[in-house]
Amino acid sequence: MNAKLFYGEQSTVVEAVNMDDEIAHWMRHYRNYVPRFRSDDYLPALKLGLDAYLRGHGQDFDDMADNLQLSYVRVRGNSRLDWNEALPVAMAAWTRLSERGAPQALVDQESRFGFATIR
Repeated sequence: MNAKLFYGEQSTVVEAVNMDDEIAHWMRHYRNYVPRFRSDDYLPALKLGLDAYLRGHGQDFDDMADNLQLSYVRVRGNSRLDWNEALPVAMAAWTRLSERGAPQALVDQESRFGFATIR
């Protein structure tokens, strides 16, 4: 799950979530949630849950749910899942990372480049 990145001669090991592996895992198991839809319908909810964990700064999923619902409306695209169907998918993706102790991004609010530091 975690990739290790090394920087410079006196490098620090930074662990990061391998998003391709996470998405591949969920694409193999997506039918466990709302089986009547295609994998493309699940992708926006899946990515939302993964992103919520990585950027959540330790918040509980339930504390973010209202904001995630608003975000889902923006990122949903052509997905046929409404929020009530997308919610368990997003929560499952968030929970998987949480239970595995995946690192979360510490996003510098003043970062001009949008880089995140992984802890």
